[in-house]
Amino acid sequence: MSPLNSTQQGVVAEQEFAKLLILGSGGLLEVLRPMTDDERRDMEAHIRGRFGPPLTFQVKSTTHIDHRYPGRRLSIHFPVAKDRLWTDDSYYYFFAYLDVEAMAFADPIFLVPSREVHQHATKELHGDTWSFNFGPSLEPDANDRWVPFRHTTRTIGNHVLHLMEKQLTVAHSMPPGVPADRLPAGAMLVWSPPLAPSANSRLTNF
Repeated sequence: MSPLNSTQQGVVAEQEFAKLLILGSGGLLEVLRPMTDDERRDMEAHIRGRFGPPLTFQVKSTTHIDHRYPGRRLSIHFPVAKDRLWTDDSYYYFFAYLDVEAMAFADPIFLVPSREVHQHATKELHGDTWSFNFGPSLEPDANDRWVPFRHTTRTIGNHVLHLMEKQLTVAHSMPPGVPADRLPAGAMLVWSPPLAPSANSRLTNF
């Protein structure tokens, strides 16, 4: 049994993830934590010195490995109220095994778009609350649907930096003649060129 309570574990996991983003990007990523978590945003990151839409993360961890199946697996359960289940192309889940003895995350770790989690993680609806379980294999020869989202602690920062650079490229590729002066104060117009995937957020319904 872990010596940490859930609050302590959450704080440690978020700080550890922030460390990996900052160090893994060579200091190019700035990480912010909201004063409130009403929208299930544990932290946001942006590229230092560049203005544009940030990436937002929900951090989930476990301090034990599931041995009920052949091979090592994660088993991370989390509930989400139906009216707070938002899906957005800029919203990601970070999942990791927190090795208490090593005082660090163990590889592999997972960074998964919210759309993938909400559509493909095991889930059940209980009243007004969704119960999710993220259970990928941790084995090197794994072949489940979560393999494309596997990373290591050394590569995750650079991967997030790459995601943000791609996002900024799209956001700054506005066509000429955009009536920016007609936008509400403080708003940002993000234009996606033809064939680019939609970046519109939505409340997920299953």
